[in-house]
Parts: sequence; structure tokens; C-alpha cells
Amino acid sequence: MDSTAIAVIAARYGPVLGVTAHPVDVTDGGDLRYARALSVPGLSRTMLSLRPRHLPFSPAGGHLPATDEPAPSSMTWAMFSDMLRRVANAGSAVHLTGDGGDNLFLPPPTHLVDLVWRGRIVRMAADAQAWARLRKVSPWPLVAAALRRDAARLARPWPTRPLWHLDAVGDREAADVPHADAALIASIRGAARPAYADCQLAEELGIELHNPYFDGAILDAVLSVPSWDRFAVHRYKPVLIDAVGDLLPELHRRRVTKGVFAEDFHQGVRVNLQRLLTLADGRLAAMGLINPGPLRAALQAAALGAKTVWPPVLATLTAEAWLEAVETAPTVQWSPTPGEGVR
Repeated sequence: MDSTAIAVIAARYGPVLGVTAHPVDVTDGGDLRYARALSVPGLSRTMLSLRPRHLPFSPAGGHLPATDEPAPSSMTWAMFSDMLRRVANAGSAVHLTGDGGDNLFLPPPTHLVDLVWRGRIVRMAADAQAWARLRKVSPWPLVAAALRRDAARLARPWPTRPLWHLDAVGDREAADVPHADAALIASIRGAARPAYADCQLAEELGIELHNPYFDGAILDAVLSVPSWDRFAVHRYKPVLIDAVGDLLPELHRRRVTKGVFAEDFHQGVRVNLQRLLTLADGRLAAMGLINPGPLRAALQAAALGAKTVWPPVLATLTAEAWLEAVETAPTVQWSPTPGEGVR
């Protein structure tokens, strides 16, 4: 939905090539159904068939380029780099992503705190129950966090730091987050800062990468809507859909789901397990920042298909891959201009 909205808006101002990735053996349904149904002037489409070599954690054709900090797309660089090459070969020099759309338009139930501040306890309890029923979890932790005005707890999808983090790392708890707007701002900042490293990855392939949803004007517009109106259980991303309006076809406005790629990540771990176990016992462990044992256990469980909290796993492996990329990057050789000495 996020990328589709950007595509239909951008197509009004110039030709746009939309790229839809799909498993090579899946030729219908899912995102493909919506991509094929999208027909607006100025928009053309291409399909990127994902093969085993595109699985998350798979090594790309070349080394991961060095960036200023760990890049969010490091663990999917095999797929992402092929997509960027497809764009470049089609003659495009700029690529727009939908990154940040989930942060803006599909927030966790932090608005429960705002409802408590306003004394709307019945609405808070109803929304907590609806959220919990949809995700098949107990509503009581949500209610308890809301009554404590703990928006940071509601914003975190996992309750504690990973077992492999050593004490030297320290807890990376959210700063003071007294309400839903503060949680949303913190979420966008946390996603937008490392996104620049993805831009650096794209530059290596001659593509200028942009993330429109990280623009401050977009954040201001979303924050102008009360937090409880940004939340919906039975409507998918209502703020985005209402804002884009008739630019989206009816089929897309009625969409209520998004693609889930957890299976790809489990398969990617399974295929690349030995390489990942080596990363787990690499530079971060040598610096005393992680305990490789629990991380290795988490990777082995993920390879078997166990339910996995992916963000801390991805963050750790991304940091390890980044250190490797920085250490193995070609060094810059400086030499004086002929006829001049070294200054």
C-alpha cells in the first residue's frame, strides 16, 4: 500500500516504473493481484522473480559495500541489489521506496495512553481488546501499560532486550515517551537515521534512493490527526487511504492485509545457517558486546521454524556484517600531484 500510494502520486508528474517482487513459483494472488490491477497513466510495471539466491541473509554477487553505519537492507542485499540493477538497466536513475509507511500509518496501540489521559477508559479498554483479539494475545498487559501512561512499553513489540546482549551494551529503552505522538516521532527518527546507509548502498549501483515517508512535512501531516483516529482494527492504514483518496483504485482502497515475509527469513536462515553461525561468533563477540551462545541458539531455532522476534536478530547480524564490510573495504590510496610535495 505504501509503495502503491507513492507510485500513483509520482506517476502524475512523470513516467514511473513500478517493481513488484514475487517468489519465482508464485504467479498469481497476493501482491501480484494488486500490482496487476494497478493501471494509471504514466505507470509501467516490471516483475522481479525471487529465486533461492535472493533469500534473506544470502550473500550477494559482490561484497556488501561499506557505509557510514549499518544499513537496514544489509541482510536482504542480494535481493535489493538485483532490484536496483533492474531499475538501472531500465534507464532509471532514482528509486522511491515505501519505507516508513508502516511506522506512520500502522502504529502500535500507543494511542491507549492518550485515551487514558483524556479519561476515555471505556474506549481504551475496547481498543485494547480489539487489538489483542486480532493478534490472539491477552489485552491485560496493554491495559496495564496504558494505565501507567507507558507509551514506550506499548510501542515495543518485545518486552526485554535480547538474551545475547551483554551488560556492556546497556538497555536501549525508549526515552521519555508520554504519549502516542512522542512514540511516533521516536519511531520515525529511529527508522529514518539508518535509512541514509541504504542510500549509500544504492549509490554504489548508480541509483539515487529516496524515502518520501521520512519527509518532515509528511510527519507533520500525520501528527495533525488525533492518535485514536490514526488507529483502526478493521480498516487498513485509514489515514493513508483517506489522504490519497480516488488516486487509488477501489480494489486497493478495500485492501485489509499486507504481504508477510517471515517464511522467507526462516528459509534464509536455514539455507545460510553455517554462515550466520560464523557471524554470530565474530567481531561483536570478540569486542565483548554480545554472547554468541544465545544468538546461535536463536538462529538455530529460527532455522527450525520457531517463532522469532526478528528485529533484534537482524540488528545484530547487520552490525556484524557492517563491521566486516568496513574492515574489508578497499583503502584509499593518496598520492601527491606530480611536481608537488605532500602537504
